[in-house]
Amino acid sequence: MLIEDEFKTLYLNYRIKEIVPFLKKLKPKDKKEVVALLKKHIHKEWGHNTISLLAALACCKTKNEFERLAPGYFSIPVEAVEDLFESYQPDWLGESYLFLREINYLKILEWEQKGFLQLNDEISALLLASSILSSDYSDEILFTFPVTLTSHIWLLFKYESDITARYKERDWKKVLKNLVEGKKVDRLRLLNESLKAVNLNLSKEHNTWFLELFAYLEPTAKEIVELQDELLMIFHSTQHSLFLETLKLINQVITDSAFKAEDFLYAASYLITLPTKNIVNALLLTVEKIAKNNVQYQEEIALLVMPVFLNKDKALQVKGAKTIAKYGNPESEKIQQHLLLYKESLLSDAQLLLEKFFIENNESETIEEDVYQKISWYISEPIAPVETIDDFIFLASQIFNNNETYHFDQFLEAIIRFNSELKEEHFNQLEPAFKAALKLKETKGLHHLLATFFIHYGVLKQEKKSQVLLTAGSEFPLLENWCEEKTPFILKAYHQLLLDILELLKQNKNLPLLCVPDCTPCWITVHHLVDKLRIYQQQNEDPISMDWQIAVLRIKREKLHEAEKYAKEKLNKKYFELLNPVFDQNYFRERYESVYLEGDFKWEFSDRKIYRSNGSEEIPQLLISLENKSEISVNATFLEYLFSSCRRVYNHDLIHILYTAPYFSGCIFARKYNETLSNTVYQYDIKGSIEFFNAWMKLELPFQTAHYLFLSAGLFNKDKTFYGIAFEVLVNKAVSEDFELQKLGQILGQMITFEWASVKRLADGLTGLINLSTSHNIALEKLLTAILSAVKKPVFNLKKLLELYYEVLRQNRSVSDKTVHGLLKEWEKENNLKKIIHQIKST
Repeated sequence: MLIEDEFKTLYLNYRIKEIVPFLKKLKPKDKKEVVALLKKHIHKEWGHNTISLLAALACCKTKNEFERLAPGYFSIPVEAVEDLFESYQPDWLGESYLFLREINYLKILEWEQKGFLQLNDEISALLLASSILSSDYSDEILFTFPVTLTSHIWLLFKYESDITARYKERDWKKVLKNLVEGKKVDRLRLLNESLKAVNLNLSKEHNTWFLELFAYLEPTAKEIVELQDELLMIFHSTQHSLFLETLKLINQVITDSAFKAEDFLYAASYLITLPTKNIVNALLLTVEKIAKNNVQYQEEIALLVMPVFLNKDKALQVKGAKTIAKYGNPESEKIQQHLLLYKESLLSDAQLLLEKFFIENNESETIEEDVYQKISWYISEPIAPVETIDDFIFLASQIFNNNETYHFDQFLEAIIRFNSELKEEHFNQLEPAFKAALKLKETKGLHHLLATFFIHYGVLKQEKKSQVLLTAGSEFPLLENWCEEKTPFILKAYHQLLLDILELLKQNKNLPLLCVPDCTPCWITVHHLVDKLRIYQQQNEDPISMDWQIAVLRIKREKLHEAEKYAKEKLNKKYFELLNPVFDQNYFRERYESVYLEGDFKWEFSDRKIYRSNGSEEIPQLLISLENKSEISVNATFLEYLFSSCRRVYNHDLIHILYTAPYFSGCIFARKYNETLSNTVYQYDIKGSIEFFNAWMKLELPFQTAHYLFLSAGLFNKDKTFYGIAFEVLVNKAVSEDFELQKLGQILGQMITFEWASVKRLADGLTGLINLSTSHNIALEKLLTAILSAVKKPVFNLKKLLELYYEVLRQNRSVSDKTVHGLLKEWEKENNLKKIIHQIKST
């Protein structure tokens, strides 16, 4: 019988007793046939069993080949495997952890003694480490073969393994400690290997475990001193969580004569710059002990602790200042010069402690106010126009990705401009763009609307329809039917724009599109718009209504007097009147409700009930009052569409709408806020909120109420990126004349009172504003005054805000506001606030 047929017979009939004799007689050529059969059938029809495992063991040439054919087994026929190994052992066996991990550790050592395999060091460590997870683990595993305690147990410290795992109450820390107590392994070596394992930096989990093992063994002061070099090496780790435990261990031997204080100061010097308060605090305690007992290191320690003044935590700064004041020499030029580098970041209490270190030279020193140089969030740049058909074809291939919002308008303008010039060959070149449009058939929003328009245009213009266009034409609605009952009103405005543009194309009119920005991110300059209107004037044509409306909404309102003069010179009365929305300050006020124009919406707190499977909970929320209209007139303006509703508009479309009417974005922000940020427990689309807020900041416009509410949500946010950008906005805007710090402060204070969010995150962020500049200190005082004036009751962590307020008053040499002063009298009854309130009253 052929090998293939014989093996199939054994396998398919599961003749387990005959498989090992069959495998023993196979020649190399026969084994190749068996492996080929396994590869062909094992993962499809046959499935895995004992026969496939034994066959793979006997016939695979490499570990990788075996592991691809034989997945891990929960039960391996050890007797049959041993029978096979009596006549044949794979030379890769000692390297296959996937196979060996399913075998009892002692059995593997027995096989090794018989010469069936040769374990390498890493596999030995892995097998011993995982043995503790076995349900039949016993001390026999450690003591049956001498190699376990003489070699394998020390390999646990050199390779990453399951040593950190536990099985019920069993773990390796207890096992190793019992071995030490039973004098089965050397205690000092075990301690030393633990620290060496930490410094191998295998992984965060393993590093932590080995350091915990060292502490669990309760090293004596003598042992710590003997192993201090290995301990000090831990301070070079990138894993900061190890430092606190290491400092605790070292603190036990600080006063020991054999302790290498100089080496410690060198190794731990950069810890003072870390943001983690517990680590910095522990370091300050440690170096203070060294300074107390070692006069020769006092100046070095005074210099070492100075970076703590870059940390805005008051307690840390005071502790560092006390160390310098106590052990530093006020006449040391080195200390004086270094302290000058940190003078601007010193908090008032720390500065008071260090007064004697600052040399005053009244003759040469002049007091200069620290003036903050405001940096623009974004610099607007000219937008390059689409000048050729090739440029248009390239733009078309990119337009259906989320690129710049102005590409939308450039694309439409280019279609109008090149409409009469596009030939059949150009439509062939546009096929990738039509394919990209077709991919959007299941989507919604502006990209889908643009894709519908483009496909409709292609079907109208291409003489010999490509298969892509024929397919797309059947997958997309007709442009005039694009709107549905649930289509957001604002998208209907863009739909009307595209319908009018399509009509213009059908008439083969070559007129410029007015709403195309000429400066990033969305701005149109009056001169640019006037030059385009002159073309309409020359041809005696009226602009598309929606195009004209969007154009005037995008006009940058600057140097309007000069712009008006230019417009009057170039345009007759009819076309100049199209610019009335730009030059007439009352134009919009006479036509729309001021609450929408100014974004000054009312808002209020409430409780929102959230239902769960096991009950319900009430969470605080802050909602902006907005009306959602159910219908709109046929001839509605763009702003009427915008003010009616922006619900169900998401992501990139929101930015597009923002950049269509930048001066009237309050309602867009209000709806986005209500939908995603109205409470701190359940927030959605944080990434989208970040992108949206960043897009708003590029406009460099004054904030409205909805913008302040949006910013406030960021200042309390748990997401580090959103939280970070919110404070960047505050730093950027706080010193602007058009930024209402009092309005923001009132909102934040009311949020705190209603317990909408915790105080700590806000206080931590505001601390970063201290001493950025004189202007920021003044702004921070105004903001904190507004916040505290709006806080109606003592809340958790209010002390943090009061400490911050006290610091700013000291920096600004101010006294507390009358309203705040009155509240302090009420809050003074709270035990945890008495001290800080007394300090504020004393300023």
